[in-house]
Order: sequence, then structure tokens, then C-alpha cells
Amino acid sequence: MRRMNTLELLRKLVAIPSVNPHCIKSHPELAGEKRIADFIEHLAHSRGIRTSRIESEPGRPTLLLELPAKNNAPDAPLLACFAHTDTVWVPNLPSPFEITQTGDGFYYGLGVTDDKASLAAALFSLFALQEQGGAPCRFTVVCTCDEEAGFAGIDSILPDRIRPDAAIVMEGTLLDVVTAHKGTVRWRITSRGVSVHSSLVPQGENAIYKSAKLVLAIEQFSNRLIGKSSHKRLSHPTVNVGTIQGGTQPNSVPDRCEFVIDRRLLPGETVEQAENELRDALSGCSDYELSEPTFFTAPFEIGEHHPFAALMLENARKVKPEACFRGLSCSTEAGSTAAYGIPTVVFGPGDVRTAHSIHECIQPREIDRAVEIITAAARSFSSFL
Repeated sequence: MRRMNTLELLRKLVAIPSVNPHCIKSHPELAGEKRIADFIEHLAHSRGIRTSRIESEPGRPTLLLELPAKNNAPDAPLLACFAHTDTVWVPNLPSPFEITQTGDGFYYGLGVTDDKASLAAALFSLFALQEQGGAPCRFTVVCTCDEEAGFAGIDSILPDRIRPDAAIVMEGTLLDVVTAHKGTVRWRITSRGVSVHSSLVPQGENAIYKSAKLVLAIEQFSNRLIGKSSHKRLSHPTVNVGTIQGGTQPNSVPDRCEFVIDRRLLPGETVEQAENELRDALSGCSDYELSEPTFFTAPFEIGEHHPFAALMLENARKVKPEACFRGLSCSTEAGSTAAYGIPTVVFGPGDVRTAHSIHECIQPREIDRAVEIITAAARSFSSFL
């Protein structure tokens, strides 16, 4: 069967709406990962590749594409590439489901880097290894749903459905090898007051004023965190007040105000530790409610002397001589794989720093370079064990 070129496959992937349902409210018809999973499954079957489909949530599949090792050795080690199929919604992006090219040589489109270039690289790596008769290892591409909002996809398959000997979590790293990233924990803080007509202010209690004091305390806490001892790759932890809601109308004293805190964790920091630090920072404030964590993703780190990290960097430098180890400030599915003791790196084409914006872009040749690196790592994979 004719093999699609890089740009052709990327166009097809971008053209399929797969917006995470939690990231879009205005166009529900664009939400969900089923359509793109159907396309990938059909593509795999047309090439004789075995697939498994898991409904991570109703109508939201995670798809596994499995290539046996050379000579079908059942006990060969397993290398897995994880790439997510969901995107976020960028309201101001023109023609989001069409790839457009500008004079700078980059191609633009919704999710073109996060994560459809990585998805294309993972698929092409699988096809290349298949054409070569397989590798010494088994090779699986895992197309996960819900990476952008809750990690339901990867949580539904680890560790019972798949537990590889090593994992490449694919995000746009400019073909560098990421060995650490921050985790995320979020809480909701609620202030309560007494509502009265705004002409009777002394008889009420303004919940927004209470929250304002809390927010200012968190701002001071943020400055202290930024000044903490830095991580080799990740610098410092952070805290941010991301949303705030309070009151019902201008002529009423509000009896409720709530805001959401996003705390980025360094490797080694725990949720309990971060919560204790937060409570200490708010010790001068009273009358607030701190929720249980509303969201959590684990921080990730692999030692840079680990044989798998070294294997990935060695092969990356054959294609990109200046490739290096580095960190990411954002969270990825590597926190999930590493939590089960699976040696993991984050790696992929493009730059994730352009994601979730009208500036998201990719150079297709970088996808081809990623394929070259991944397939080379797979062919020498057993040597690191």
C-alpha cells in the first residue's frame, strides 16, 4: 500500500476535529476523540497492524497499535510511544482544521504540534519498523484520549493493559530529550459572607473582600516560591490564581467568592507538602474553605545517567548534533508512566511552547527526523536493558 508522506498524514490528522470536551463549550460538535481514533484504527488495519481499543470514557477511546518483535519473539522487551489525540480549542485561530503555510517555512493549524505532529511521528515510526521486518523489541503506539484535561486515557490502561519496559511520551521538545517536568495540583478556595442590599453594607459581610486578602497572601507566597532553591532543569515551583468568581449583581453584597489555585510541583514535592505550605501562607487569613485537590498530575524525572535516557540522547544527536537533556515546565503523561517505575523520556517534534495558541506550528521535516531517532532507538533498544 502507498505510504502517505509526512505532510499528507499531518493534514489528515489536523483536519479531524478532536477537541477535548472539557476544553470547548461553544462548539460541542467538534469535541471528542472517537473520529480520530477511527481514522487511525482504519489506517492501521489497512497495513495489517493489530490494534486494541479501550473506552477510557464513554465514546472516548484510547487506541493501541502493536507491532511484534522481529521473528515474533513473544518475550522481547516492549518499547511504547505515547501520543495523545485530543487538542484544546483556540477561538481566534483562523481555519483551525486546515494546515496553512507562511513564508517562514512553518505550517500552522489546531493541534499541529500538540500533539498531532508527535502522533504522526509515532505512526510513521511504527510503519517504518514494520517495513523493516520489526525491531529486536516489541513496539507499541498508544494513542491516548483526555491528555489535555484529566489523563483518563493513560489512567485507563496503566498498568494492567500495558506496562512497557520503557516509554517515549511524545510532546514537542524540538527533538531534545526531556528528563524532568513539573507536576500540577489544583485547589478551590471559597470565602463566605452575608448578603444584603448594597445600601446596607455594614449589615453584610463581603465574601469578595475576604478572597481579596487571600489572593494577596498567595501573591506573596508566589514570590517566596520563585525565590526557593532551583531544580537543575526546572528552576523553581510556582503558584498561580487562575480563575475567580464571586457575587451575583452590583447592588448586592456578595455572600460567596471562590478562586482556583494552580501549583506546579518539582520532582520530590508531594501534594501534602504543597498543601501544608499553602495553609502556612494563608495562616494570617481566616474564614476560608480549601477543597480537596480538584486536579493532579505527578512530576516526572529520570536520571540523566539512566541507560534509556542515554540511548535516546545518543540517537537524537546523530540527527540533531546539538540535542541535549532539558526540562519542561508543563505536565505530561510521563508523570503517569514514571509513577509505575517505567523508564521514560519526553521527546518529539515541534515546540510545545507554541501550543494552545494561534502561533502553534511545525516544520514537517522535524517529524521525519523524529521518526529517524525513534526507529534507531527501537533497533538498539534491547541493548539498554
